[in-house]
Amino acid sequence: MKTLENTYTSPERNFTVTEKDINNKNALLTHVLYNEMEDFVKSIITKHAYMAFPLPQLYKLQLLKNAFLNDKLLIKSQIIKYDASELHLLATVYNQAPELNETICKAVFKFPLNAAISNAS
Repeated sequence: MKTLENTYTSPERNFTVTEKDINNKNALLTHVLYNEMEDFVKSIITKHAYMAFPLPQLYKLQLLKNAFLNDKLLIKSQIIKYDASELHLLATVYNQAPELNETICKAVFKFPLNAAISNAS
């Protein structure tokens, strides 16, 4: 008997903290981290025409740990809310070092959907 297996992979992006991304204490600058997350989320959303505004609106931000020079970071996304009016997308940044495996930051971005804009008009 053949079975059909659905596999879904969450979008993800890797980046490494470089000298141009740090402050004088070798910690990753907050605006660089935010820009990486925002660009990542934009790259996912711009592929979908049902978004009213493909620019993310920051809803919630949690800075949990610092990242430092030469850290290899991974950004993953997850849908946490999707209804007729909006989409909430969680972007989580992890330190990929096996000995650390820490969550660096979490951010929730909101996107209004076209249907909600049409109904409001």
